[in-house]
Amino acid sequence: MRFWRQTTESKGFANIDDWYSSETGQYLFSELEEKLSPMLATTFGYYSLQIGCTELAADLQNSCRVKHQFTLDERASEAQIHANPCMLPVASDSVDLVILMHHLSNTSEPHAVLREAFRILIPEGKLVIIDFNPKSLWGLRHFFQAWLEHVPFKGHFYTAKRIDDWMRLLGFDQHRHYRVGYLPPIQKPSITRHLSWLEKGFRNWLPVFGALNLLVYSKSISPLTPVRHRWVTRKILPAKIARPSVGRGMKYDR
Repeated sequence: MRFWRQTTESKGFANIDDWYSSETGQYLFSELEEKLSPMLATTFGYYSLQIGCTELAADLQNSCRVKHQFTLDERASEAQIHANPCMLPVASDSVDLVILMHHLSNTSEPHAVLREAFRILIPEGKLVIIDFNPKSLWGLRHFFQAWLEHVPFKGHFYTAKRIDDWMRLLGFDQHRHYRVGYLPPIQKPSITRHLSWLEKGFRNWLPVFGALNLLVYSKSISPLTPVRHRWVTRKILPAKIARPSVGRGMKYDR
């Protein structure tokens, strides 16, 4: 277990990006980067888009092989694109990688965000979702303190199963599901330094209690070719010759 130089921690943080600058946040980020780097190192393409935690995008995608990397946020000044994630100003089937980092838990329209991510991804493009695991000590603290709206325990923590159900309905296939970070949700390094045995126990015996869910999906597109059955095929019948109703030489002309 590694620790960085202790940063000044107050009772609250302005946003999740600031929280990741704390000692506890940096510990989780290092674990997250270790799990995510091998996957990003084998991801190629022209464009990637990260929504949420835009200040961390450069470090998180350090090993990514995608050529052009962009960040998007509705309010953050550091983001390269300022837009509503529910209505992305991005062409359909044009992005190779989309990363949603702590965005689903802090948006009121998670379904709309996922639909937009599906729309802009190319076929077989990758979607990475990073968020807190409600079935963990962090989720337990969120259960009791969510009403305080203190970062990082504000918002709604979704279970991996619920997210997976949404993704299957949209047409995504799950590739990986990692659980990251087993440090208790305590912001005082003087205490956490003495709990390394607890972290080791959770990691070895209760791996489902990881602080973060790291979910990797790919956009699945099945080509559909309509098959016409024989009994549906219409035969071309010879047209009947219309009989004139009036004309010379007819018996009714006499």
